[in-house]
Amino acid sequence: MHCMDSTSHQMPYWWSAWLAFFSTLTLYDCVFCVGAAISAFFTIKTYYASRRERRQQLEEERKRTEMLRAYLDSVIAKPESERPTAAEVVAKATEGEGKTDADT
Repeated sequence: MHCMDSTSHQMPYWWSAWLAFFSTLTLYDCVFCVGAAISAFFTIKTYYASRRERRQQLEEERKRTEMLRAYLDSVIAKPESERPTAAEVVAKATEGEGKTDADT
C-alpha cells in the first residue's frame, strides 16, 4: 500500500476557501484592508523606533550622571579652599544628603 500525505490534499480546499472569502469583498473593502495593513506596519515601526530612541536617551543620561558623580566625588575629596565655588554648593548639598532633621 502506498501511504499518502493527507495535508497535501487539503491545499485546494484552503485555496478555494480563501478565494471564496476574498471574492465576497468589494474593492472598497480590499483598499481598506491594504490601508489598515500599511497603517499597522508604520505604527509598529514607529513604536519600536521611539522605544529604541528612549533607551538610547536613558543610556546617555546614565553616562552623564556617572560623569557628574565622578566629578563631584573628586571635588568633595579636595580641601574646601581648593574647591570651585559652584561645586562647593553641590558638594555641601550632597554631603548633607544623608542627614535628616532629626539628626540636627
